[in-house]
Amino acid sequence: MKRNKQSIFAIVFILFFMVAGCMKVVKEEESIQKTAEPSAVTQPQQPEGAEAAKEEAVPVKEETVAEQPIGEEMPKAAAALPAAEVSEGVEGLMVVYFDFDRFTIRDDMKPVLDKNAGWLRKNQDVKIEIQGHCDERGTNEYNIALGERRAQSIKKYLTDSGINEARLNTISYGEEKPADPGHTEDAWGKNRRAEFVIKR
Repeated sequence: MKRNKQSIFAIVFILFFMVAGCMKVVKEEESIQKTAEPSAVTQPQQPEGAEAAKEEAVPVKEETVAEQPIGEEMPKAAAALPAAEVSEGVEGLMVVYFDFDRFTIRDDMKPVLDKNAGWLRKNQDVKIEIQGHCDERGTNEYNIALGERRAQSIKKYLTDSGINEARLNTISYGEEKPADPGHTEDAWGKNRRAEFVIKR
């Protein structure tokens, strides 16, 4: 008799914990479903295309290049970078290189521009297009503006050297036409440039 009572008690005890465990699993599943499913009350339905318009309206943070002011002195960290080599351009005109995020003429590029000005004086019938280029960092819009400023600074240098402004046209390609497709400091140094194209 005593054994029967103990067996009954053990069975009741086991059944109690089984039922309690099942109830806990059911409650957990319900809470997971509630958090996973969006509530119809808290989220009113939007017409088609409203979500896409909302995504387009979210402002995208500009890259750090775009936050830097143009035309100030070059940061010391960038000054330590090796200068890009000067390469021959079209028909004796040489490529001019720029520092990161700058459009001012570097001191080591002034002799290059002086040679270009001398070539232009000897070839009075030639008109040229000054093409401004940038490396890939920064937004397209920012790089187009920076490339234009680079071309304009070269145009001013040449006109100050006695070249007729009517012979000089400017255009910016921003980052669209890299001289080097790499993603290194060396490649970026080659891409921050102004090139000269002869217009007949």
